[in-house]
Amino acid sequence: MRLQFPESLSTSDALASAALLLVLLAARLIAGRTLRNRENLTDQATRRWTANVRNFLILIAVAGLFLIWAPQLRAFALSLTAVAIAIVVATKELILCLSGAALRTFTRAFSVGDVVEIGTTKGEVLDLNLLAARLSEFDPREGSISPTGRTIILPYSLLFSSPVKVLSHSENSVPHRFAMTFEADANIFALRPQIEDVVAKSVAGMYPGGANSRRQGPGGIHPAGRKNGLSMDFSTSELGKNRVSISLLVPPEAAQRTENEIACAIGSLVNANRDRDRHADPTPSAKRGT
Repeated sequence: MRLQFPESLSTSDALASAALLLVLLAARLIAGRTLRNRENLTDQATRRWTANVRNFLILIAVAGLFLIWAPQLRAFALSLTAVAIAIVVATKELILCLSGAALRTFTRAFSVGDVVEIGTTKGEVLDLNLLAARLSEFDPREGSISPTGRTIILPYSLLFSSPVKVLSHSENSVPHRFAMTFEADANIFALRPQIEDVVAKSVAGMYPGGANSRRQGPGGIHPAGRKNGLSMDFSTSELGKNRVSISLLVPPEAAQRTENEIACAIGSLVNANRDRDRHADPTPSAKRGT
């Protein structure tokens, strides 16, 4: 789309403009000469009246030219409006990104180092620029902070369509949650003290001196485990299977390794207990009467 300037100026409009300017110029010259020839006016009064007449004639010139060229100006304004609308539509995303950058700055929504979740995207903020944020992507599973190894460029325009969740963290550790589900024959509720013990031992090495802490606290969790924000929830799923949910504070780069170690420890414990139950001597049956 282009501005629709008049292809040829109207001759009558041009002549009318020239005539108006000539008439006003002549009127100024006549008024100025008349004021200077007035003997009853002081120099100060003459200058004041001259300035007033000049400004009045300029106002008439502007109003007259506007009235003469009004049709052409109206067409130009309509074309300019259409071009402005087209520019806004074409650069809508860019405008939203700039507006989102202002929103993030003024609200201090997040900064470099924060772990954020925007829509379906979750990750650690690595860099912020004028139009987008660069994130280290995390596993999209609920509660997981395991890095995927990919980098995401997140435009600020998403701030107007998706809520921003800033995950709480302690120093460089972020809450990491995952769950393990077992068949109903695996009685994890009876194994709760042993499961809590092996999980606490798995995460104890993340803190200096944690591996040597053997004293158990309430619920069977080592003090090192409680320092690591460790918590466990034993429940059943909708299908009647047994489930243990685990939450702990862990650096993102160690989340996947820690989850694997805990899963192996719990799986080994549950399977070993299941094997013992299978190989246990069956209960002697009652003797049948003769």
